[in-house]
Amino acid sequence: MYLDALKDHDLELTPLPGTTIVMRWPYDDLLYEQRGIITEIIDPIPIIVVTLQGTSRIIEQRGSLRVKVQVPLEYGLVRSDSELLMTTTFDLSATGLRFPSAVELWRGLHLKMRLRIGTEEVLLLSQVTRVAPKPREIRGKKTWESAVRFIQIRPQDRHLIERFVRSQHHRQQARRE
Repeated sequence: MYLDALKDHDLELTPLPGTTIVMRWPYDDLLYEQRGIITEIIDPIPIIVVTLQGTSRIIEQRGSLRVKVQVPLEYGLVRSDSELLMTTTFDLSATGLRFPSAVELWRGLHLKMRLRIGTEEVLLLSQVTRVAPKPREIRGKKTWESAVRFIQIRPQDRHLIERFVRSQHHRQQARRE
């Protein structure tokens, strides 16, 4: 398996050959895990060469199908005077989403969100479940990868998202085949 090396600004974070790592990847509504050992670092790109060991195992079953898709998103604190920040999603499911946040959030925080799915607008309340420990730089600005689960959403909006996610999933599967 080949992976792009990790970099944080000019500081190299690429693990050394011989290091044992755990690889994780989603497929449909499951999250898999498998051990591997870094066998080589190919320069100048750099690329990490990983040899997987043993068999993969399911470590999480997601509440619903998740797809990588960029959907316009506005988010902010629940307060009425809160500024809404704009971004796009990394991925989306009928129960939550992942997105780059322009500010550092924290687990448990409630956010109001507005998603644009086609011509429809979905308003919902979410709770932050995960925030990356370090920011990344995207287009010259610091962002924190953040994940939320939906805690208040109209049933018809959840169905709209679910239909959209399934159609995106079928499109992505058709492209792979």
